[in-house]
Amino acid sequence: MARTFTLPDELNILIIEFLKQLGPDGQLTNFQVSPLTQDGSARLYYRITCPGKEPFIAVDAKGTGQKEKHSSGLSQNQSFLLIRNHLAALSFPVPGLLAQNPNGDFYLLQDLGGTTLYQAVKKQGWSHQTINLYQNTISLLLRLQSVAVEKFDPSWCYAGAYYDQTLIIDHELNYFLNAFVLGYCGQRISPETRHKLQDEFKSIAVAATTAPGNFFLYRDFQSKNLMLKDKQIFLIDFQGARLGPYYYDAAALINDPYTDIPWPLRDQLKADYFNKLVITLKADAPDLETFNYYFSLFSLIRTLQTLGAFGYLTSCNKEHFKDYIKPALKNLHHYLNKLSINHNLQTLASLPTANFNAPLGGSNTL
Repeated sequence: MARTFTLPDELNILIIEFLKQLGPDGQLTNFQVSPLTQDGSARLYYRITCPGKEPFIAVDAKGTGQKEKHSSGLSQNQSFLLIRNHLAALSFPVPGLLAQNPNGDFYLLQDLGGTTLYQAVKKQGWSHQTINLYQNTISLLLRLQSVAVEKFDPSWCYAGAYYDQTLIIDHELNYFLNAFVLGYCGQRISPETRHKLQDEFKSIAVAATTAPGNFFLYRDFQSKNLMLKDKQIFLIDFQGARLGPYYYDAAALINDPYTDIPWPLRDQLKADYFNKLVITLKADAPDLETFNYYFSLFSLIRTLQTLGAFGYLTSCNKEHFKDYIKPALKNLHHYLNKLSINHNLQTLASLPTANFNAPLGGSNTL
């Protein structure tokens, strides 16, 4: 077979068995394998091409979806496959599942091509066509949030089924502190400052869990997880989905540091989301003041989580994530200012990393 590296035996067998279903065995020796860019994922993706056949994607996810102490006993990969099947049954645009091994460590997916929403923005800029794509994405998001929750089984979630205070504090706010402030920026935090930060983190988490939380939460709804094929948006990397507030995914999309949407356009997209939300939820929709408060709150939380992820991924030698730190810090500065009326976040705001004009790195002690 024409390649210069070796696939795991189990994945190789899965590919061959799938190809056997499509045509004569004689063609099997001609399939080619092209590795795809991983970006932030630890999974290994390969494009498989074979003469006369549609290309497809082979996924080596072995070792990347280990069971966690607080999980339901599933791996990330099993959650991805279960949630994919659920979304597909509801006619949401997700990649077709072609084959999988019994435990979900290896699977084959429909090839959606190579264009993400992020790449479309970089190619087209903020054209009328791009804005239409975002408006369509917002409509898809609202349908996802309100419809995919139907018959959603919390047991499909590998690391907790609900967006709760523990997740917010441990996996978003302290993730920012440990992976970004202490790790990437090299700041030293005094015990007193750490204690004050934990009090502020607690107040943020308590406030966040007062938002309505019985919606489908994608939890990573951003431009690199949205693929474009035949002018349609497809969803990928939703294995972290659970039940939670609708504000989070809207904030993640509109404040995405990968695309760094201009602020006037953010306001336009935010208004578009709110107007469609009112139509979707009817009497259960929030008023505009309530919406704006929670949108700012979840924008702050999402930004802190994202900075934690950028710090961690950079430490894993994925240096290109450094390019997105400055726009994320700009988001942080913006939403800290927005929330200063409602919350006392002086300690968080006093961190050198909280101001995007401050130099990164160094060994400051607070």
